[in-house]
Amino acid sequence: MGTNTDCRSRLYKALDEVDALMSRPVYDALFDTVAQERPQQILEIGTAHGAGTIAMALGAESLSLPTRIQTVDTLAALPDIPSSRAEYGDAQANEVIVRDNFRRAGVEGRISLFVGRSDAFAMSGSLDAPIDMLVLDADGRIDRDLLLFRDRMTHDCLIVVDDIDGDVGASLSRDGLALDLKHVISEKLSTSLVAQGYLRLEKRVWNTSFFRAVDPQNWDEEEIRALAIVCYRELIFLNVKVRTIFASSTASLLSSNVLLRPFYGGARALYRRMLGRQVR
Repeated sequence: MGTNTDCRSRLYKALDEVDALMSRPVYDALFDTVAQERPQQILEIGTAHGAGTIAMALGAESLSLPTRIQTVDTLAALPDIPSSRAEYGDAQANEVIVRDNFRRAGVEGRISLFVGRSDAFAMSGSLDAPIDMLVLDADGRIDRDLLLFRDRMTHDCLIVVDDIDGDVGASLSRDGLALDLKHVISEKLSTSLVAQGYLRLEKRVWNTSFFRAVDPQNWDEEEIRALAIVCYRELIFLNVKVRTIFASSTASLLSSNVLLRPFYGGARALYRRMLGRQVR
């Protein structure tokens, strides 16, 4: 039987070994939320290298909960879906990394990994229980995933959405400067869904927000699609903060170069401090 202290120590050890993309307070919040909410079934869309998955699994283990986690990711860039894992190889190479991360953290027995798109997972019949907790950290199309899984959510399902802050990111490559609008559309969509009563905001930790679904089985699908269209149209013109573009593009440049990569962690930490998001 695990203890809260022992499992949290294992989490911190795992975070030192995994390419963790979120801030440590977010992983603490995921750990604590699972321990407090005691979900039976968690569905995570956007595994990356599994740091968040490990945090949730260890939160469950800290109280010997029977929580099961199903996690879904393409683990590779697709024509219409970029991936932060592309620099580590193809989907097969990343799957080896993810499964090894789960094994080293000692949580592989709680987790099922599906490599592919969320809509393919929804059609696969692999979801074997009602969803008590839904974690969205993929490509920002949270309207798609909410509608895909609303019929399988419990009536007050906890929904966690990462990358909500409205800031435009950027990455430099040989092909030029690519703008990342995920944080913008995630903020617009979640704000609209809260305003219309589909979600209720419970807390925010850095740029990760924790919501409660409001009776998802009775959501008006057409209205949600219409709200999403309005939000996507608002992306046509944006006010962009130059400092965040500079910081995120610099971090991407450092991460893409073997010689400069040791400086990447510091650049990413600086970017987060510039954003200044804390627990609210």
